[in-house]
Amino acid sequence: MPEAHALIQELRWQVEQLKKQLFGSSADRADLPESYTSEQVLLGLFPPPNEPPATQEVVLPPPEEQTDPAAQRPRRLPEIKVLETEIQRIEPAEKKCEHCGQEKCEIGCEKCERLEYIPAKMIRRIIERPKLACPCGEGKISIAPPPPAPIEKGLPGPGLLAHVVLSKYEDHSPLYRQQQQFARLGVQIPRTTLCDWIEKGAELLQPIVRAMKEQLLAGNYLQVDETPVKVMDPEVQGKCATGFLWVAGQPGGDVIFEFKTRRNKECALELLGDFSGYLQRDGYGVYASIVQDRPDLTAVGCLAHGRRKFVDALADEPKEAQWFVGEFRKLYLIERHARDQQMTHTHRLELRQKLAAPIWAEMTPRLEELHLKRSFLPKSPMGKAVSYAHAEWKAWQVYLSDGVLEIDNNLTENAIRPSAVGKKNWLFIGHPEAGWRSATIYSILVSCRRRGIDTWEYLQDIFTRLPAASNQQVAQFTPARWKELRATQANSH
Repeated sequence: MPEAHALIQELRWQVEQLKKQLFGSSADRADLPESYTSEQVLLGLFPPPNEPPATQEVVLPPPEEQTDPAAQRPRRLPEIKVLETEIQRIEPAEKKCEHCGQEKCEIGCEKCERLEYIPAKMIRRIIERPKLACPCGEGKISIAPPPPAPIEKGLPGPGLLAHVVLSKYEDHSPLYRQQQQFARLGVQIPRTTLCDWIEKGAELLQPIVRAMKEQLLAGNYLQVDETPVKVMDPEVQGKCATGFLWVAGQPGGDVIFEFKTRRNKECALELLGDFSGYLQRDGYGVYASIVQDRPDLTAVGCLAHGRRKFVDALADEPKEAQWFVGEFRKLYLIERHARDQQMTHTHRLELRQKLAAPIWAEMTPRLEELHLKRSFLPKSPMGKAVSYAHAEWKAWQVYLSDGVLEIDNNLTENAIRPSAVGKKNWLFIGHPEAGWRSATIYSILVSCRRRGIDTWEYLQDIFTRLPAASNQQVAQFTPARWKELRATQANSH
């Protein structure tokens, strides 16, 4: 029976996919035949320069410029920041000469280096504000204003609050573990209190994230994606509900997260707001519907999603899938070359038009032929790959029209990774109403990481200054603006 055979095949493919997810490599790289090795593809795409004439002299570097072999040996430890240094001097027990009885003198010193760890400590900072009054009793009493606190009438200082936030969302340490760590330092902080601190910290950061989103939506290029996260919903008995972190960002720019309890068109519209321009996304149908309704949006595809489907089909249809994977690899080698050469957007566009456009022109009729013949079962890996590629083919090629655009959405997927690691540690969001906290904090941390900002230094400074700031000053605290101001201050000194 054809239906039974098709069902058996589909179940077999599902089992193979599950085995790959459980036991296979997380990367979707494929072993390509010799004709598609990186070296041969690069030689074909980028011919080497003309060989120098045989009579050209070979100039050796002077002796002082030649590399010392000892300098090429790998170090036992990576380079270490400037650390507090403590010198421990151990004198020998025998200081007198056993031959003549005189005191021995120092002729050298053997040195070795070790790293030591001193546990963190918690301090109690008492702020005293003396009151001053005149003995005449007529004048006013003078007292200094209290320093702003990140949490009004709360115990944590800016540094402690930054540590609690980073421990959970960057180091992925659940609050009960932090409670145990603080107990080892001699301080008992209930987990509920730590949870309140997280909420207050997120409230402080919310205006900054709103300013970041305004700046993102004011541009003309946006990458979007979403990832599921478990939620403890009191209305769902016996199991966790599923929520979603929606993500939007620009390459090299800010990233914002928004928590939603659903994955539908309404949520996507709330994320996009009044944005207009290039919208890079995967093949999720909601985005296609939005682009169809809004002519001010141009859909840009994600080639990584399509390539992944052809890689999954290698075991099923090695000949056809292998050819497409090999062509995709050429496209990615072109992108890598542009990145390695640090090309401008204009030069990258010229390179794509010269080298990538002919590859797409060669692939298009082959895909059309496979789609029309319908040689593969619709639910087979190859059938799914061809169907997905045919639907996304035009959107995939939009990147050829503008050097600003990326070939895929991998930068946004990379931004999601910290939340994916966190889900394996803190497991779930405690309540649907608490999802916005995670979204707010991830928006700040991922945006800082993209700019190479020390997240603890940033949060400690923000939690110090933000409580006393006005609404007009919030824009100064976005990671982009904060880094610019820090650089300006460093140059002025």
